[in-house]
Amino acid sequence: MNVINAFGKQPKSWMLAETLVYLGGVVVLDLHTTWQFSMFVFYSTPVFFIALHFPRRMALGFAIFVGVVAMLANLDSLPRRSMGSFAWAGVNRTIAYLFVAGCAISVRNVREEMRQRMRVLEHSQELEREIIRAGEREQMRIGQDLHDGVCQTLAALDCAAQCLKLDLENAGSPQAKLAADIQKGLSAATLEARNLARGIYPVSIKGDGLGLALRELVMTTKTLTHAPIGFESDDDIAVRDSEVAMHLYRITQEALSNAMRHANATRVDVRVTRENQLLKISVADDGCGSAIPARPDGIGWRTMRYRAKLIGAEIKMETEAAGGTTVRCSIPYSV
Repeated sequence: MNVINAFGKQPKSWMLAETLVYLGGVVVLDLHTTWQFSMFVFYSTPVFFIALHFPRRMALGFAIFVGVVAMLANLDSLPRRSMGSFAWAGVNRTIAYLFVAGCAISVRNVREEMRQRMRVLEHSQELEREIIRAGEREQMRIGQDLHDGVCQTLAALDCAAQCLKLDLENAGSPQAKLAADIQKGLSAATLEARNLARGIYPVSIKGDGLGLALRELVMTTKTLTHAPIGFESDDDIAVRDSEVAMHLYRITQEALSNAMRHANATRVDVRVTRENQLLKISVADDGCGSAIPARPDGIGWRTMRYRAKLIGAEIKMETEAAGGTTVRCSIPYSV
């Protein structure tokens, strides 16, 4: 295949010239060989190459041309056989060369169809990646708007409520307690909004930011759900590709969300380790099982699998008979 590919990368004029030179060499060899020895394979080779790289009409015409050349090169056999036998052998050889050309044309068509399918597949995958990137950009915009807009407004209202509480306390007003309750609620809402903003889009995800972002994700989830969630991570974890890191973050986020919403777990553990040149992330719960086993084609599980496929990672789910589900994602650490 390397020879065929190298031949096909040349200019058309070069390919045709080299083929004619080769054919001339075959004719010379045939003229110096007794007619009992068949040169069919040697004559078929240029027919195959021409049919593989040139238009169909030219390929079929070249096959007929080679058939005529082969007949002329075997004129020395005419005294030993009848004209009818000689002509019949020439027609058979020409038909065989046409068949070789047809096979090469079929191979070329199959290769072209496969290349077209690969282009369509690559285009489809690029569109899918762009959809994911567009989603990430939109999440970033929403997270930033939430942080810079709603969070700042709540913080300002919290400050105003704090000032109002102090004024009412100084005035000895009985409404000071109500102002204190309002200020406390605003503080809680501000904290929750900030945690939501970080969950929608983590700020630091490049380099060694993946471990920090996952640690912050666990802390935010603990704050919002008041659930016991453990986190372990090797200190030297670093993912240089920010897109890969973001996909790993989203996979962990989805697995953690499923465990918290559907598993009825009393504890969830998130671990990020490096083993045997692999970066491994696991999310394990001790509950009754998440929604993933019951709905293997659910959008959450499909999204995790698709993200893993995009970055060349392997993801699998293990459910213990006694209860509990573990989602494991591993990727070569050369990322």
